[in-house]
Order: sequence, then structure tokens, then C-alpha cells
Amino acid sequence: MQKTKYVTEQAVCQTTLHVESTILELDENGLTIMQRQKRFACQNSLEIRYLHVLWAEATKEQLTIHYAAERHKTLNATRKVFQLLDQGTSPRIQAWVQLLLDRAYGDSKARKNLKIYLNPFSGKGSAVKLYYRYAEPLFKAARCQIDLHETSHSGHASQLVREDRNIDACDAIVCCSGDGLPYEVINGIALRDDAGHILRNVPVVQLPGGSGNAMCVNMFKTTSFSHAALYTIKGIRQPIDLMSVTQGDKRYISFLSQSVGLLAECDLDTENMRFLGGKRFAVGFLQRLFSPPVYGCELAVYNSTSQPDPYADHPGCQTNEQSRGLPHLQFGSVNDILPDSWKREHHPTLGIFFAGQFPFVDAISKVFPDARPDDGLVDIIMVDSGIGAWKLVQLFKRVPEGNHLAMREVHHRKVAAYRVTPVRTRGAFSIDGERSSFQPFQVEVHPQLGMTLVTPVGAEEHRLGHN
Repeated sequence: MQKTKYVTEQAVCQTTLHVESTILELDENGLTIMQRQKRFACQNSLEIRYLHVLWAEATKEQLTIHYAAERHKTLNATRKVFQLLDQGTSPRIQAWVQLLLDRAYGDSKARKNLKIYLNPFSGKGSAVKLYYRYAEPLFKAARCQIDLHETSHSGHASQLVREDRNIDACDAIVCCSGDGLPYEVINGIALRDDAGHILRNVPVVQLPGGSGNAMCVNMFKTTSFSHAALYTIKGIRQPIDLMSVTQGDKRYISFLSQSVGLLAECDLDTENMRFLGGKRFAVGFLQRLFSPPVYGCELAVYNSTSQPDPYADHPGCQTNEQSRGLPHLQFGSVNDILPDSWKREHHPTLGIFFAGQFPFVDAISKVFPDARPDDGLVDIIMVDSGIGAWKLVQLFKRVPEGNHLAMREVHHRKVAAYRVTPVRTRGAFSIDGERSSFQPFQVEVHPQLGMTLVTPVGAEEHRLGHN
């Protein structure tokens, strides 16, 4: 706790609070605390950005300001306490506190109700330690209401969200894990009768506790655990597209990507190397560099930029009970006959098929640089297996900067729906980084079916940061 200081009510005005030898000033950038030295004319100054102000309150005896202090690129919950000589509950002091909070939170809701799912097995297995060290102190300082659940097995989070009767009352579902837990949570919600209502209204966010952490990187522009926690507290609601993936008689909801071939193998076949974190993908790539797999397939795409409105045939149905479920499949499932409006292609020597709706698929791989999470389209990248080792290395060296699309060996397009029919009977196929059965599948985009939080104005990028 900081040294106590004393404030008198008579010095309180609209944006300035005088505390004997200290002045608390609210300006356009944040809170400035200036303390004059008694024996010298100089003054010490502490500037706290509004983004970092977590909470403030004035009781009869004291004024307390909670904020996130940054040191070595890590945020820690800190507070300053000022003893009050006069009534701290007076209207003028309370008005100053409220003005500080209004500027600190802006368009974001204060004191969020957070439903937190913590996966102790994700990534290197450090998610629990990271949460309690870096996230929970910030959540508590911001007066967030926390409902914490530690998952014990695969599918546990899916079961919890499916059975939670009060899930629509929370302000965000926080997945402390890799990308597998958001996928599990979203697909658990998809099994509810009110799936559409929950997906559109309850934000799903990620604290980076795994290997990929793509949701966090794309939404919060960081891999820092403490910064992701702050952005959860201060985040702004943002609708995003989701995708339906149909296989056989099953339907999955994808928020990130679908992958077939080399990249899918580098991910799925290195699960036994999770102790390496994100480096396991590089190991998988090097193992296949000189003998890349061949994944021939039949591809069909619907590339109209004017995707049908899911509610076009049901005027006003967004307000009835039926609309609370998942939207109808406008293009049918993988079992339906393809309409003539789809373009069919044959790719007998395909090596890489990757489709996604966010720029980053992990902390450093900007695979889809032109992707937008709310444009109603999915980006597709295809590379032939005969590209050669040298060109393949050049491709992956370009991915972090996102300029690999300029290579003539990389074929890129945006579509509203597509179908892949593999030639092989066995192989690697992943949805959002999770292994799925290797068989024909069809994908269609649902514009703005999902909801998440994004960084507030003024947040800086800490993608390759500390905790």
C-alpha cells in the first residue's frame, strides 16, 4: 500500500482533486498524480492511462484508486489510497470518482460478470499458474464477478455451457487455454435450443494459455496473459462470423479455420510434443520438408459476395423462438447435391489446403493477411505438394509478414461456402486445430453469428510480449 495522503473536499472541482501537497488531475489522456516535495520546488508525477484504471471508490474515510501498473511489459494490480479528512461520500467527491470511471471504461461495461473456464492441460500445462498470477488479481481489482470452472477432461467445458441455465447473464465467457477450449465452448453452446441467441449475445474470449492462442492474438493483438486479462476487463463487444462444418450427419461450428494436408499434419501429429509449446509446429514442418504429403481432392466453391440472408425466408423470425437456435444451412450439407452455381475443381496433387477467417492462426503466422472476421467470407489458401523444399521454406519464411500470397505457388481466394472431397481415405483434417474425421466436408459462413471482445481504443500491441 502506498503512503497515505490527505484530501479536503473544498479543493474538489470538476476534473481536479487537491490533496494537500498532491494534485489528482483528469485530462484527455488519463489520471495524473502530482506530488510536490515539501523541501524542494520540484514535484514527482505519476501518469496512469485511463486504459489502466481498474476501479476507484471513495468511502467516508478514504479514496482508493486501483490500476494496472506495467513493469517489464507485465501488468500488475496496484492501488493508491488517500485518507480523507472530510466527508468522502460527499456529492462532489463522488462525482469526481464517477468521472474517472466513466473515462476509464468508455464504451466498455464496468464490473463484468465473467464465466471463466480454465484448462489445466492446455499448451505446456501452465494455464492455471498464469491465471492465478496474472489474471485473477486484475479481475478482482476491477470488481469483476468471477464464476470459475477448472475443466477435468475433454468435453467438460462443452457439457458445462450446455447445461448452464444462466449463461446469458454473463458479460463474457473467458477461455483460459489454447484454441481448443473456445472451440469446445462454442460447440457446446451450439447444442442448446437457444444457441443462436447465446452465440450472438455472449462474447467468447481467450486468455493465452495454449500453443496457438489465435483467438487472443486476433482479437487482443497480444500473447501477454496480463494484457489479455486487462483487455477482457476493458474490451469492446464485436460481432464475428462463424462457420458451419458438416460431415456425414454431424454439424460443427468453427470460429477459426479448417486445414487439410501438410499444415494439419504439423499440428495434429505433434500432439505428443506439447511440452515444446508452439515450437512443435516447426518440428512437424521440418520432418516433412523434403517429402511433403499429397492430398488430392475435389473442390467446389460458392464465391458470390452476396451471401443469402439466413433470415430472408422468415420475415421477423429473429424475434421468435425458432430464431434462437442455430441458423439454417443456406447451402445444405455435405450430403446434398451441389447446385450448378458452384464452381467445381480437381486438384490431384494438393499439398496444403487451409481455410480461415482471421489473419493469424497463431502468434506469428499471418496466414490470411486479407481476412476479416465479419465480412461473411472465408479465405482459402492452396499449395501444390510439388512446390519443392526451397520454395516451401521461402513460403513459411514469408508467413509472419503475410506477404506469402505474392508467391505464384500460393493460390488464394475468398468464398461464402465450399466443399472438399478428399481422394485419399486416410489423412489429417482439423477444425480450429482439433482433429476431425477424414472424410468429405462442407463449410458455409454465418455472418456475425458470433460475439467476442476486442481491444479498446488506445491499447498497444504486445503480440510477442511477456505475461
